[in-house]
Amino acid sequence: MNGCVVLVIDATIGAGRSVATRLSAAGAAVAVVGAGHPGRDDDAATNAAFLCKELAGIGLVALPYQVDVARPETLRALPRQIAGDLGPVAACVVVVPSGPGSGDLARDFRALSAVVAASLPAGAEHIEIDTEHDAAGHERAAQSVADRLIERFACSHKSP
Repeated sequence: MNGCVVLVIDATIGAGRSVATRLSAAGAAVAVVGAGHPGRDDDAATNAAFLCKELAGIGLVALPYQVDVARPETLRALPRQIAGDLGPVAACVVVVPSGPGSGDLARDFRALSAVVAASLPAGAEHIEIDTEHDAAGHERAAQSVADRLIERFACSHKSP
């Protein structure tokens, strides 16, 4: 996956953190996006920075970014910003939250996901992990997405 840039929203906890960590370990440069929302109990920006620090500490490439889930229109420029920092975005993974009381948050994440999908460069893959509708559970969904992207980009970047 060397040279691939993957944008992962919400990469700071749960399935998103697993995807970001696995892709980074496989050689991708990862844009770790903490998604702030008034209904969240944690500090997404701080979590993104800490994860990137952990990954950098073991020699991996990851940069933290923060977005406001309640204002998806602010996300249009995110893929361009990431391209300037890491290179063109090859894939985007958005983790839609689930669980009790996540209705408004899940709706906001789906809106955010649509805006980012429309802003990606041509040919970039967009994946939503909607853990509410995934019977396999958060971790298995994360593993499946990471494996698929690792395989896809390993194959597309092999020399003849």
